[in-house]
Amino acid sequence: MFSLKPLLCAGVVLAALPALAMAETEILLPDAAFAPEGISNDAAGNLYVGSLTQGRILKISATRSVSDFAPAGANGLVSVVGVHVAGDAAYACSSDPGISALTGTAAPALVAFDTESGAPAGRYPLPEGGMFCNDIAALPDGTILVTDSFVPRIYALAPGADRLEIWLDDARFAGEGFNLNGIAYDDGAVFVARYNTGTLHRIALDAEGQAGAITDLTMSTEIHGADGLTALGGGRFLIVEGGGLSAGARGALWGATVSGAQATLEVIAEDLNVPTTATVIGQTAYVVEGQLDHLFDPTAGAADPYRILAIDLPADFR
Repeated sequence: MFSLKPLLCAGVVLAALPALAMAETEILLPDAAFAPEGISNDAAGNLYVGSLTQGRILKISATRSVSDFAPAGANGLVSVVGVHVAGDAAYACSSDPGISALTGTAAPALVAFDTESGAPAGRYPLPEGGMFCNDIAALPDGTILVTDSFVPRIYALAPGADRLEIWLDDARFAGEGFNLNGIAYDDGAVFVARYNTGTLHRIALDAEGQAGAITDLTMSTEIHGADGLTALGGGRFLIVEGGGLSAGARGALWGATVSGAQATLEVIAEDLNVPTTATVIGQTAYVVEGQLDHLFDPTAGAADPYRILAIDLPADFR
């Protein structure tokens, strides 16, 4: 696991949050050093977005007011990576890539908070040498699945369980740097995106909900840095292409349609500022511009103001 010097001083405190600036196509985040990565939404239309550098989660209401949902370090947060709301729980992957003010304070884990109160609702460390909790999805029975980018595994938190179990361990997902990343459930199978190869993979579910055969899908277009993955139903997905971690990287939002072992891609929005992931409310995708090149490449300079893009989806992906 790599380590970089923290970009922020320890003890970041949010004294007061100014109102969010809102345009028709973007939400500007109120803190220029927030460094967002994961995003999700609840049934009421509230957005939840986490910070890589500050170890906290903001809640943005449907009217675009903002509150500090999970303060810095709450429930052992270090760098907030994936965020996923399921029912009355907001789950977050807390990992430690060495860029947080809280680096070194807690081991990587899946953590949970009550969506109404923000109170901690569980903390589940990665088992057996797990290294990097990245992204989260839910199965229909309520099982929560979590990808590990540095160990070729997916972990599972069964309903009512008090710990994560290894759901999949497969060497095909091993490699240098970030590997398993986005994860989603659709039509009886689990789909994962692999960052280093830009590829999409389908994992069958057996009758007990365990991992079955893996299919490496053939992509109609090569992408670089497959990050967030959102299932829209009927074999349709959104894939966020991060574009890489080097200075000047750009990315895109893709729509993917899976049929058999084929994934047909079409670009929805391009020239995005190193996006990381997306969540969908109605006919709009809310896409985080994480600008990861400014965190991991010292030649990249200061980041632009952080924002969440509101992108209308084309008819085929609504």
